[in-house]
Amino acid sequence: MSGLGEYNTPAKLRALLQTLFENNQLPTHRGKIARSLMEKTYGFQHASLSNYYQLPKYQWCKQVLDDFEQETIILNGGSLTQIHHAYGTPEKFKALLNHLKNNFDELPVSKSAKRPGSISRRAFEKKFNFPAGSMSGRMRSWHWACELFEQFEIELYEEGNTGTVWERKVPEIRNFLEALTKANRLPINGLGKLNKKAVLTAFGLGEGESTSVVEKRSPKLRSLLEEYDLVVKSNGYSQFSADRYLDKLKHILATNELVLDSSHRIISLNWLAKLLGVTVAKIRNSPNLMGLINERTKILHESQSRGRTKKSFTVYGAEHINVGAMPYSDKHARVYSFNSLTKLYSLEFAEKVATCFIAITNNDVVGTAKNKYLRLLDFFEWLADSRNYDRSIASSLRDNTKINDAEFGRACMAYRAYLTHPNSINTNLNLYVITQLGEARIIPKFKFLTHARKHQDKGHRKSILEASINKDEQSRLENILMDAAKYRGIEISNGKDTRDFLETLLFEKLRNPNLSDDFVESMLEITNIRLSEIRIQASKTFREWSILYERGKELLKLATVNCEEFRSKMDDRASISSFQWTKYIAEVFPNHEPELLLANLLSVISNLYQGCPPTSTTSNMQMWNKKYQLVGGLENVASHLVPTRKALSAALILYLCESGANVAVATTLAPDCVRNSSVPLHKKIVGRKDRANGKVIYDDLPLRADGEDYVSAVQALEGICAAQRSAGNDVLKYYMQGAIHPLVEYAFRADFKAICSQSDYLKQFQLVPSMLRPTVLLNIQLKDPANLGIAQLIAQHESASTTQGYTNKLPHRVQMERDILEFQKTLQIAMISGDENAPVKLGIEPITWNEHRAKMQKTGWGVFCKDREIIDVKGQSVQCTEVENCVKCKHDRMLVSADPESISEMMIWKTALERHEERMSTTNMERWTNIWVPWQAFFYVVLEEKMTRGVLSSIKRKAEEIVKNKIADSRFVMPEPW
Repeated sequence: MSGLGEYNTPAKLRALLQTLFENNQLPTHRGKIARSLMEKTYGFQHASLSNYYQLPKYQWCKQVLDDFEQETIILNGGSLTQIHHAYGTPEKFKALLNHLKNNFDELPVSKSAKRPGSISRRAFEKKFNFPAGSMSGRMRSWHWACELFEQFEIELYEEGNTGTVWERKVPEIRNFLEALTKANRLPINGLGKLNKKAVLTAFGLGEGESTSVVEKRSPKLRSLLEEYDLVVKSNGYSQFSADRYLDKLKHILATNELVLDSSHRIISLNWLAKLLGVTVAKIRNSPNLMGLINERTKILHESQSRGRTKKSFTVYGAEHINVGAMPYSDKHARVYSFNSLTKLYSLEFAEKVATCFIAITNNDVVGTAKNKYLRLLDFFEWLADSRNYDRSIASSLRDNTKINDAEFGRACMAYRAYLTHPNSINTNLNLYVITQLGEARIIPKFKFLTHARKHQDKGHRKSILEASINKDEQSRLENILMDAAKYRGIEISNGKDTRDFLETLLFEKLRNPNLSDDFVESMLEITNIRLSEIRIQASKTFREWSILYERGKELLKLATVNCEEFRSKMDDRASISSFQWTKYIAEVFPNHEPELLLANLLSVISNLYQGCPPTSTTSNMQMWNKKYQLVGGLENVASHLVPTRKALSAALILYLCESGANVAVATTLAPDCVRNSSVPLHKKIVGRKDRANGKVIYDDLPLRADGEDYVSAVQALEGICAAQRSAGNDVLKYYMQGAIHPLVEYAFRADFKAICSQSDYLKQFQLVPSMLRPTVLLNIQLKDPANLGIAQLIAQHESASTTQGYTNKLPHRVQMERDILEFQKTLQIAMISGDENAPVKLGIEPITWNEHRAKMQKTGWGVFCKDREIIDVKGQSVQCTEVENCVKCKHDRMLVSADPESISEMMIWKTALERHEERMSTTNMERWTNIWVPWQAFFYVVLEEKMTRGVLSSIKRKAEEIVKNKIADSRFVMPEPW
């Protein structure tokens, strides 16, 4: 130990420090020279080098160390902590980095998915003996080195020496794009942007690879492509040769009268191509040229929706905006040009006719307006030709002056004669549009008389009794039917539904010999069998879904997954390793525990996807489909959470079977369609009929089904409605392939057939859903054939003729023919009961006649009872007091007498029922339906259909006089239904 004995001068002490520094032996602490350690090591007096006690004799020692320390720090550019490290000073570290910049193959490359192609800092530290964490900024004393390293990384990245494969190609791609730009050959897509696919394909992008994925992984490449997108946009760059005609096209569209194609909605490209001297294809391929044309087309369309002469015209007594002489019809999606009338009449008249035409045809079925349009043009062009008719009417139309109605009528008749002339090529008259124009008060009104057409039963709707049978079975039955017809000399009618019902009867007779021999009863029995089987199959399908749905509720309670954690993990899965993600998924969805797997799967879907199972297509994750396969497939998983299509179809089938509603009403039921009802043990199902302008359709249906084999329509619809997840649904929907869909009719029809085919019995017939409504209504009618109002009430038809399209089928016609024969028989007896020669006229024995007449008793309802004596439940003979049920008398004793007094009683009661209909239908709907609606229907048939012709009409007039006299009497009291 020498200490100050040997290093007793500043020069000697400084030499010692220099020697220690050069030999990497200089002791340091916290970035400075460790004075205490040096004192102990080299035998200096305690506190002499630091002069802690501020003694004058040690002042020079402290000053030498301070000066050497400061010079060394300045020289090496930092603290003395890393002074002995091989690269522990900025200069040494910069020398290392400069060496690596020219030899970057020596740099360790990261294998992490988060930083592909970048330098691995951990490997760098290990390779060059840096402390762990020094290059990542975790060590404060090495911050200077970390900053230099980051700058080094940026320089390498910018030069393309590090990064992903595509990032290293960026300089080469930039040179490629610059060359294409100079040569005006940059590839542009249909949106007028840089065609990235074409650029990257030239540098090795695979056929199935996505440019968006490459850009996401290579930010530098994305920046370069965005830069050239801006070049294309800002410089007006175009690779299309036709774009040099841009200014010329602007001038043509602004100054020339446009030439349109045949639709009158699109500017003719052929016309523009000729003016520009290019091909149509070049115009179409240029986004810039097509953009100009589309802008001018919008202006054209706006001009086609307004006129030039007046703001509006009066049509049907109301103001309609003038749509111009060449209007576009939104309903029929085409232009109707009336410009030809401008030269013949005037622009104002052409615009008036066009405005009226659009107003008329807005309510027409699509596809029917074309003939009306052609007829109007032809009529007005014919009328303006003086060779056809005097020009006075055309002149009046042009000048908007009054036209003589009779003269206009003669012109219309002459035009019709012209159309029906043998040499005329006009085969389709379609003159109704001229009448419509008159009704709209554009021209004088004239109604063309037409020949009465033979009645065509277009409203006939097939029931399940008329369903076609499989071809083999049908052929066999037809042979049997024809043989039987020939044997008995019967002619089988092909009209209406006779053959269908007879084939059904024969088929069921062969299947069930015990079927009733009465035709009507057998049809009623077959209807019940088929409806019952349809309900059974629909109930079975619905129950299968319902069991799974209820099981889904239980499984959700067993779930252990944290859905918020799952959401977070899924959002961040790109930033974690695939191993960690796979491990997490295996824990959440354990393959060895199917029940827990399904429970957690349902919980995630319920909370994160609103109950709609995602698919690989909708979520871009193959995981979902793999998990579904482990628990029975996608539909099985969906059934635990939401209605499937088959479940919804099954519920609607049950609804149709019970209500007899339209298929269109069923498929548009809303999630709140099940409501409380005033009828005990019933619920009201409310729907809307779009074809009838949104008319509300309601049915009170029972809560419980009438058998264990069935699910009631109310139960099924309540189950479906409860499973609807989205409050914004306007109609009932089902799940399929990752999304919720409304049920369209063709899909419902397919499900209906599939459900019916589950039954060995039903699969023999070609059934469709539209058969259910006619079947239900016919079934109601057959149960009570004499009551004409019940089926109409249930069908909610305003017209009885509409209901007949459903009920006027062979079984009902057979029953009505029976009733008519009986009615005629009793009516004859009643009408001539006062005639002494009545028995002779009717061919009845006097004794029989007297028995009939003696039994007839007035009821007070305008009808008679043949015998009011009945046998009660105790077996005793009593007088019938249930006069309110005469119209539905099961004993066939009611008679109608067409005498003025009886008919007047009917008229009074008909008026009374009309006055009290609203009150009764509101306070006691069931009694009104069961008791008074049949009487209403009966009075209507007798008074409005039977008593309108011949002798009966004169009797009706006498009865009307009697009613007037009765009502005029102050003592008269109008009867009231109870």
